[in-house]
Amino acid sequence: MTENENNRNNKGNEGKDQIIQFHVAPELEYVYRDVFNVYVGSGDVLIEFGNIHRSMPEHASISNRIVMSVGNSYKLIQAMQQALQHAHDQLQKNLQKKS
Repeated sequence: MTENENNRNNKGNEGKDQIIQFHVAPELEYVYRDVFNVYVGSGDVLIEFGNIHRSMPEHASISNRIVMSVGNSYKLIQAMQQALQHAHDQLQKNLQKKS
């Protein structure tokens, strides 16, 4: 089970750590998105993902919209920062091993 599939930092209503196991279907589709918009309201955050038209580079189409609570948006930012830092550290280690 990967770190993404087993989230041990999810706080429940009582503030206690919960262990949540995620099922990811093997046929889950992966899609590439090269543009995004973020809109923040008083109680939620809207993230739109899309792609630039290859034949008309000045135009893009929105393909997905995700609405999150403000609290979960902060958790997403923190999780992405940690994952990117971990990936950066691993890349640095691999480059040092090759030197």
